[in-house]
Amino acid sequence: MSDFYVGYMPKTPVALARFVRRVTVVLAALAVCVAVVLVTGQRPFASSTFEYGKISKFEGTVEGFPYPTLVTERPGDVGQGQERSRYLLVAPGKHGADDIVAGLDGKRVRLRGQLIYRDGGTMIEVQPGSITSLGDGPLTTNGKDLGAITLTGEIVDSKCYLGVMNPGQGKVHRDCASRCLSGGIPPLFVDLDNGEQYLLVGPNGNKVEYDSLKAFVAEPITLRGELLEKESTKLLQIDVKSLRHAPDRLATLLTDSSHK
Repeated sequence: MSDFYVGYMPKTPVALARFVRRVTVVLAALAVCVAVVLVTGQRPFASSTFEYGKISKFEGTVEGFPYPTLVTERPGDVGQGQERSRYLLVAPGKHGADDIVAGLDGKRVRLRGQLIYRDGGTMIEVQPGSITSLGDGPLTTNGKDLGAITLTGEIVDSKCYLGVMNPGQGKVHRDCASRCLSGGIPPLFVDLDNGEQYLLVGPNGNKVEYDSLKAFVAEPITLRGELLEKESTKLLQIDVKSLRHAPDRLATLLTDSSHK
């Protein structure tokens, strides 16, 4: 039989069949090798959590400035310097919670929502219509000023970074982060060296508007600011005019990690 073969013939010529088998084996082995390389080269996903579909109940005091936050008591830690926990509040989708908590600043409330958390950073996606005011709450504390600090890292949207998206940072996430930040999601600054999270605030401790950050979202930047601390939350008070890109720093970090 000739090596010429058409599909309606009952049997493939021996030489052609042998060639097809060899090519198939080689391609299969190559595919396995490529898959192994991709898996071993993949950075592990962050230990972040979004309790999607799990509605939990919370009670605490709303703090509206600079970003909507629920401050709750932690009885088990009384006397250890961390008597209260702080949860950033956001609305479903790519929206902040300013409208949801309007008029509730300083009020004790009961609400329902889905918990989001990562490396000590915590957030609640509030279920619309679930907030009940319980009257005036206790006074919230002022932040402790820990002095000036210079950091290199990345501006991310807190909702995705803390758990809704994984990974929730880097250029692949830039468009999503921009939409979230423009919708009122609080901005976080993440240190490239150690992953520390800092809530960005303006010179007077006020919220930082998206328009002043949009050129720097998901880009390596170096900034200097005043480090503040409120219970379990670190805040970085900055002048947005001082922000500078730091591409050389990112290239160095990526090179170092590839050699490990």
